[in-house]
Amino acid sequence: MAVFPPAAAQQPPPTPQIGASELVQTLDGLNVLGSLLIVGAHPDDENNAVLAYFARGRHIRTAYLSFTRGEGGQNLIGPEQSEALGLIRTQELLAARRVDGGLQFFTRAFDFGYSKNPEETFQKWGRERVLADYVRVIRKFRPDVIVTRFSPTGSGGHGQHTASGHLAPAAFAAAADPAQFPDQVQEGFPAWRARRLLWNTYSFNRRQQEDESRAANRLSIDAGLYDPVLGKSFGEIAGEARSQHESQGTGGPQRKGADRQFFTYVAGDNVSEPATADLFQGIDTTWSRVPGAARLGRLLRDARQQLRLEQPEGIVPLLLDAYAEMDRLHDPWVEIKRPELLHAIELAAGLWLDAQAQSWAAVPGSSLGVTLTALARSHVPFTWERAELSGVASESVAAGHPLAYNVAQQAKVTVVIPPQAPDSQPYWMREVRSGDYYPVADPRLIGEPENRPALEATLYLRSDRGPALPFRVPVHYRWVERLGGEQVRPLEIIPPASVSFALSSVIFPQGRARSVALRVTASAGPARGTVSLDLPAGWKATPASAPFDLGSLDQELSVPFEVTPPPATGPADPAGGYAVAKAELAGGATVASGLVTIRYPRIPYQAYFPPARARVESFDVRLTARNIGYVMGAGDEVPEALAQLGAAVRLLSAEDLSSGDLSRYDAIVTGIRALNVRDDLAAARQRLLDYVAAGGTLVVQYNRESGPGASQRAGLLAPYPVTPTLNPGQHRVSVEEAPVTFPNPDLPVLHKPNEITARDFDGWVQERGLYFMT
Repeated sequence: MAVFPPAAAQQPPPTPQIGASELVQTLDGLNVLGSLLIVGAHPDDENNAVLAYFARGRHIRTAYLSFTRGEGGQNLIGPEQSEALGLIRTQELLAARRVDGGLQFFTRAFDFGYSKNPEETFQKWGRERVLADYVRVIRKFRPDVIVTRFSPTGSGGHGQHTASGHLAPAAFAAAADPAQFPDQVQEGFPAWRARRLLWNTYSFNRRQQEDESRAANRLSIDAGLYDPVLGKSFGEIAGEARSQHESQGTGGPQRKGADRQFFTYVAGDNVSEPATADLFQGIDTTWSRVPGAARLGRLLRDARQQLRLEQPEGIVPLLLDAYAEMDRLHDPWVEIKRPELLHAIELAAGLWLDAQAQSWAAVPGSSLGVTLTALARSHVPFTWERAELSGVASESVAAGHPLAYNVAQQAKVTVVIPPQAPDSQPYWMREVRSGDYYPVADPRLIGEPENRPALEATLYLRSDRGPALPFRVPVHYRWVERLGGEQVRPLEIIPPASVSFALSSVIFPQGRARSVALRVTASAGPARGTVSLDLPAGWKATPASAPFDLGSLDQELSVPFEVTPPPATGPADPAGGYAVAKAELAGGATVASGLVTIRYPRIPYQAYFPPARARVESFDVRLTARNIGYVMGAGDEVPEALAQLGAAVRLLSAEDLSSGDLSRYDAIVTGIRALNVRDDLAAARQRLLDYVAAGGTLVVQYNRESGPGASQRAGLLAPYPVTPTLNPGQHRVSVEEAPVTFPNPDLPVLHKPNEITARDFDGWVQERGLYFMT
């Protein structure tokens, strides 16, 4: 008996190319039944050329599994870090997949930063836990071939890289064994035996090149071939896809010409005679692999052969017959190909189907209007029978409209969001993360790249032949901006109000009381209630609670509390912990989270709901530099911290650096990666060194090598010649708990104006140090 993958495992096709090329790609994909899973550790580990070659060129169903969402990296485009950075990189990966044609999966592993060995990685992730996720994705996706980006036996340089490679043979074998992770089998993901496991080899130095050339059973493909339908080579597509990783600054060239990619056999079929000509050698990728699908295969091949790009509706009858034929068959491949066939019908018939909400957000317990639209831009006769809404709420509407040529038909429906509807928090962030993996309550979601839409509309259209066709579209919100034109964002379910701290960390120098501000925002209309603080033991807030009354949508109120830390037990014994805010609403609901929206050009809006908490610290600190000039870097929050210590901080502009009076500052600080993002800083080098020569203090935080003359640029502001370490991957202290010692404990800077001890390094969350100069 055939077992079908659950619906949640079926991701929609990637956002396609344009017009005719999209239809051709979709039809070609309908005639290929093969699947390839590529596995790495992080966003940007994928080989975009291989992805594009198989997905766009060979029309193989291709996916990339990233163990992490890249939370431990750095952010070149904004201030987001940790989980918020993971949200950005998730969307950057999905943007890359929309270009190269692949699908995307993840495990629950959290990127805790650089690791020098797989042992530390497995200790933090839990080997069996991440292996279970790996196996789950294999069983969900059911690949014929698995390709690991990192060696299954050697080193990947980064401990997380190496760990992902070392797990590949274990996952390959475990996925095929129903006795391993039997809970997945019971959930509907039966054991799956991929045909073969390969390693996509790489060579960054001469020794690796020699090892690669000597590898036995080596396969190769030319991932630089040109596709005239797409008007690009797969190397060009790869460069475009890789350039979606903007937060990492990994913009890549759009390579022209041959691009040989090599693979070595690891495990699977033909142990004595492994595949030698192609990754899919001996694997049937036609409809003949599905029992009873011979006629279906002929219909789809005929549709492709008879396609006339200037009149694509001519093949719609063949596609409708193919859809009716699919309804007779029961096989996992039919469930995979059905959405693709519906998309081909949509393209060939010139259909445009839409579901627009009246607002981008809805609150539990509220009503939401949705406008459904169906538009036929060909003369193929369709009748819009009905529509159904599903997701956090359900509703149906009868339509009964014959679709006239190029005339939009609309239906309006109102849905009531249930009071218990969960908000749109990304599913992997719904529970508090206590280690280096995400706890996920619903195992059916594990592996998926993002939440399913809060609401989906299914529009049923019937032609003069075959069954009604269910076209599914997400409910979203559209609006127009003067700069940028029409914009779209997904519908979000949000709490009626949000509460957050004005500062994520609050410092109490010398144990003095200070004002701490809470922001309360009405998310979807009037909101009133009281807000209060829960503080660590010994801390006090005045008042105990404060009322708020917000009269309209998006109105925000700042509520101040006077917070007093406990008396200090000594200068070396700081007090601290987390302060938690909560709002008790008049209707009885309690809100203890904020609402943050991330917006960058290449990714959709991302809303998430961080806990309303802030770190509070009380300690004895003294400043000798009260007036500080600061040159902002990338993702830099240091000026805020300096201001909390009592300094007057001025952000220096290009004009300040080129002609301002620098002597007025007790110290000048350049921000993290400032030389990477501020050309005016490099131009002001001599003025800054003259400032130092005249007695000023210049503090230069780290810079990375990037761009022309990177090594010289990174050390540009030093008074003596310095260069970055040649291999940042080796010359770094990656263990957060590594003991800190002082080779010269008598250095005055360790004692004045503040006593600096090893305790000051406690609680570091990612690496002791990197990007050192030599």
